Amino acid sequence: MDIEANKDLVKRYLEMWNTGNVDLANEVLASDWVDYAHPEVKGPESVKQSLSQVRAAFPDFRITIKSIVSEGDMVALRVTIQRTHQGKEIISGVMWFVRITDGKMAEMWTGSETSR
Repeated sequence: MDIEANKDLVKRYLEMWNTGNVDLANEVLASDWVDYAHPEVKGPESVKQSLSQVRAAFPDFRITIKSIVSEGDMVALRVTIQRTHQGKEIISGVMWFVRITDGKMAEMWTGSETSR
């Protein structure tokens, strides 16, 4: 497994969310993709719909990587998610664990962080 390629793949996924470029979904996600925090969103087509809805609601939606590590077929990362809702900036800290299969993201698990 190429751990740098795995990290780059996850970065492309984040680029998709940051830019709204739904075409990246087919490039980075396995056909049976599942995000366990959102099990109703399965596969690239469902992600495209979700992405469009999020970007419509939060045009300034932005994910920023704080740290990223990879070992074997797993990538772990800490990020902040920023968006504005009703004039108020919201920043959330999140941890994601992503499993890569055959060069595509197959599964993702989410944990939350608390702010100090």
